Amino acid sequence: MMIAYFDRKLCPSRVLRLQFDCNLHKWILEQEAWEPFMLFQMIYFQSVFWHNYQIWIWLIKHCLDKWGDNREIMQNFLFRGTWLLTYLFPTMLSEREEKEKVWAHPLCRLLQFSEIIKHSHYLYAKWCRCNMLLINFIPTPGTSSDSQIPIENGVELTKEKFESLYDAQSVPVLIKNNGVERWKAWTDWKWENILNKYGKTVFRVANERGGKHRYLSMSLESYARYIRMQHDETPLYIFDANFADRDLEMAGAYEVPKYFQEDFFSLLSDKRPPYRWIIIGPARSGASWHVDPAGTSAWNTTIEGRKRWALYPPHVFPPGLSISRTGTNGHQSLYSTDVLENTKDSATSLFWYLEVYPQLTPEMRPLEIIQEPGQTIFIPSGWWHMVLNLDDTVAVTQNFANIHNLEHVCESLIGEKDRYKVWEAFHEKMIKAYPNLEPFITRRISIFSDHTDDKVIKEEGFSSKLDFLEGFRDLRIWQPRVIEVLRRCGLDENVPIKVISHGQNPVFRNSTAVIKFYSHLFNGVKTFYAESRAYSLITNHISEKYTRYFPKLIGSGYLFDESSERNYRWPYLVTEATADSGVSLAEVIAGGGLGPSEEVDVDGERGIVKWNEVTDFSAEILNALHSLPSISIAEESMTLDLKTAEQSSLHPFHKFISRQLSRASKVHSEWLIFSPQLISQISSYLPSSPLELYNPELDGPFAGILHDEDELTGHWTPTTIIDLGDSQLYGGDPLFDLIPIYISVLGCSKLLLKRFLEKYNNDEIGNTQKISMRMFKRRAMWYTLLWEFEGAVKYLIGCLPNIRECKNWEDVEDLVWGIV
Repeated sequence: MMIAYFDRKLCPSRVLRLQFDCNLHKWILEQEAWEPFMLFQMIYFQSVFWHNYQIWIWLIKHCLDKWGDNREIMQNFLFRGTWLLTYLFPTMLSEREEKEKVWAHPLCRLLQFSEIIKHSHYLYAKWCRCNMLLINFIPTPGTSSDSQIPIENGVELTKEKFESLYDAQSVPVLIKNNGVERWKAWTDWKWENILNKYGKTVFRVANERGGKHRYLSMSLESYARYIRMQHDETPLYIFDANFADRDLEMAGAYEVPKYFQEDFFSLLSDKRPPYRWIIIGPARSGASWHVDPAGTSAWNTTIEGRKRWALYPPHVFPPGLSISRTGTNGHQSLYSTDVLENTKDSATSLFWYLEVYPQLTPEMRPLEIIQEPGQTIFIPSGWWHMVLNLDDTVAVTQNFANIHNLEHVCESLIGEKDRYKVWEAFHEKMIKAYPNLEPFITRRISIFSDHTDDKVIKEEGFSSKLDFLEGFRDLRIWQPRVIEVLRRCGLDENVPIKVISHGQNPVFRNSTAVIKFYSHLFNGVKTFYAESRAYSLITNHISEKYTRYFPKLIGSGYLFDESSERNYRWPYLVTEATADSGVSLAEVIAGGGLGPSEEVDVDGERGIVKWNEVTDFSAEILNALHSLPSISIAEESMTLDLKTAEQSSLHPFHKFISRQLSRASKVHSEWLIFSPQLISQISSYLPSSPLELYNPELDGPFAGILHDEDELTGHWTPTTIIDLGDSQLYGGDPLFDLIPIYISVLGCSKLLLKRFLEKYNNDEIGNTQKISMRMFKRRAMWYTLLWEFEGAVKYLIGCLPNIRECKNWEDVEDLVWGIV
């Protein structure tokens, strides 16, 4: 709606101006120095906005800012039903003064509903949001996302089960019957009781739209009166982090549930960041979309009233949230101060539900749940969440750092300059209290630090490893390089280029070719050599039956020649592109794996993956690769700086295994994927000699090239194998190659594992290689622990979360690899 007004200050000639109602309202709120009567002189149609609570609460916060923390004023603070009257008369008056001063005031006529509001959608919508009843404002059955927040019974949910299924997996959960009814707070913090007990106590009150005046102080009596009389769109709510320090009885009125008692920040004592809050608010109050600070997870328990929660996982930005997560060099932590501050100005919870939510398709909608009194919700680190109070509510919440969010906590504390003092104290105390976590923390420092001494990273224009890796997606840097490589290969340089990977190496493609560069951070030269030689061996030696499954090698080389002064020459490899419409198996199953269930959809009757075909294809192709001739030990030694057979009696594969055995405990301490209890047993569980893992005299001859990790694509029967970068050209134990196939392709399905082994070891189809079944589950588990890359281990935990409940490696090997 357009509103006509005279700007008497800027337009002495009284020229009539037109302005949209929403813009005019925003302009008023942006002014810093206006007094109400100055505004009255400025805008002829001011009465339209005088009715709007935001203007008056904005003015009152200026006054409260001047009053400071005057406890006498705040204890006598009186909300009078509207912020206009509250601005004029903020404290208690006698009955006579109420009649003579308050209700006789000429501005009281402005409290009437303005007729003009009916003709302004913007102002009318605001009026509706200020007066809505939310008692039945719950998700409509069948309209919310298919994936719902799990609900657990606290009587049956053990701490170990919670850890393995939810905390370690970063999955939110609502817990009922959690013993909250035994808390003293369950009775003391009910509305009538808490008001009687703490009515004179001054709490910190928050206003989500308050900007720099976001917080003020108010006695609980005054706040209770405010709740009864207010009609604000975003009501004030008590969000007090000091309640427990101020009142020891309140601190002892609740208990931290057993699932959340590990909290590394407790090591900081009184220097720890704010972490616990009492939350009191009326219907329509709540918190808009945000991520909890410092990488922490949180739990929230309601004592009174109901809350409507909405959640998105860390990688999904909530629709309607218009902030950027791109930092100066391309990377910005999800937990950075910039992101957290920007979300404070996002749409309010009620506005988002009314204006954004109805536009979302079911698959775009958040996970949702209604939290009832006595229930506890767990919000994992990094999850976006929003809450809307449906009733007058009382709740308590705490944030915490534990073993499962420690990586995110380190990322946040290391990456934020204004938190470095906290990080230094936290780091020092953590190493002293948990020396077993030192390798993990030290590795995070190298990853998340703002500064690096790496010459290649600096040469590329980045100051940190994370920014360097994020830069792999930046076509401003890489498109000229890709075009140069295409030109060298005689390919069309004008075809659009897109990024297809941003993990270990920068990878790009167009409609005809895939261009892969090899980063120095991940044995770039060695990987480049292995993959290019693997393609050569496949081209020259593999059966024609299988050549169609591998893309053709078009070209390879180095981006910079030897004469350049570059610290790193950037090797590259160009292969023929598969069809653009092909999708990987990982995309098809969305990374969820199959798990150990025997009820696998082997024929694709309930989905698009025919798992029998995938299994048979994997076994047949892997056997064909293992049957290829390996390169000579001498040739491999010259390239990879290994000792020759004359210098050592060990085969290169055994040397590789020996190196992995020597560093396995340290590597897993750095990864911290398995539980600390299991990690402490790795050294005693693993064999002392590589020959215990693979003895050619007992287990059969060495295979040809070991493929290591691979990726299958197709529609959806498999058609192509890509990524040979981790191939071991000197060969080795074929069982070693089964590890990533079983975990990432077959999803840890024992039914498919049995089928794979039968197919691979089948004499009738002419297979020359065999996977030895000697000590099968023990050797397979050993190889799993010796795997070079943490991705496979993370995927294993994702498929079989119950691993975290195992007390020893014997139980783990039986769970993962135990087959008849």
